[in-house]
Amino acid sequence: YYVPCQLKIILFGGKEGAKAIKEEITRTALPVEIIAFANNDKNVQNEIWFDKPVIHPKDISLYEYDQIILTTEKVDYIDEIVRQLTVEYNIPENIINTKIARVKPLVLARRNALEKASKLIYDNNIAGATAELGVFQGQFAQYINKYFPDKKLYLFDTFTGFNQQDVHRDLELGAGEAILDKYYDFSNTAEELVLRQMPHRENCIVRKGYFPDTAKNLDETFCFVSLDADLYQPMFEGLKYFYPRLAKGGYIFIHDYFNDVFPGTKRAVREFQNIENIHYAPLGDDFSICIAK
Repeated sequence: YYVPCQLKIILFGGKEGAKAIKEEITRTALPVEIIAFANNDKNVQNEIWFDKPVIHPKDISLYEYDQIILTTEKVDYIDEIVRQLTVEYNIPENIINTKIARVKPLVLARRNALEKASKLIYDNNIAGATAELGVFQGQFAQYINKYFPDKKLYLFDTFTGFNQQDVHRDLELGAGEAILDKYYDFSNTAEELVLRQMPHRENCIVRKGYFPDTAKNLDETFCFVSLDADLYQPMFEGLKYFYPRLAKGGYIFIHDYFNDVFPGTKRAVREFQNIENIHYAPLGDDFSICIAK
C-alpha cells in the first residue's frame, strides 16, 4: 500500500483494513499521521481504534486533514462511499483515495494463488528452493517465506531501484514514459527492511546487485519462483535462468504481464516462449500469469 508523504489522513472502512494500512505506514516509516477513522456502522462510532477516534462520516468536516483513504474490503461499496462523501458531505473527490481499496482484492488473489501453489508443491513432494527476482520491500516475498517455511528463499534485487540501462532499453522497445514516473522509483528499500518482514528469516538469502550476475556460482533447483522485475531485460534473463532450473511440478509466477505500463514483461515472456515450449495461465489478479512445468 502506498500513500503520499507528509499527510494527515482519515481512514474510512473496517477495522481490519484500517489495521493493515496502519501497520504498513509504521513498517515503512512514512511521515503520515492518522488522525481518525471513519465508519458508517453506528456500533463502532465513538470507539477508539489504535489510539484514534472512530467518527461518523458527517464529522469528517470537524478535522483538518489532507486525504481520506478508503480501506473497505467490499469493493462494490467504493463508488457508493465516494458518492456519500462527495454529495452528502461536500468532500472534494480528488482528496478521496480509492486506489488501496480497489487494489487490495487483486493483491489477495495473487497471494491466494501462491498459497494454493505451495499446497500443491508440498502435496506432490516437489523439491527445491524458492526465489523472487524483484523484491522491493518484501511485500510478496514475505508470503513466499510464510508458505514455504522449510525452504530456502533467494531474494534477488538491486535494492537501489531500476537499472537505468534497462529503463532506456524498455523505452526503445516502446514503453511509455510512465515508467519514469516517481511512483515506479523502487529505490526506497533496503535488505534489512525486507528481512524484517520475513517470518522465517533464517531461510532467506539476499543476492544484492544486478541480475543475472548475482546468480553466478549458485547451484540450486527451484520449486517456486516469483519474477517481478517489471522491465524486459531482467524479466527475460529471469526466465532464461530459472526455467531450466525449475523442478518438474514447480511454478513461476510472473507479475505485470497484463500491465500496459511495463510491456517489456509480456515481450520477454513471448520471446522466451519461442525458445522453450512454455504454457501459462492468468492468476486472476489482472496482472499476473503462472508458468507450470
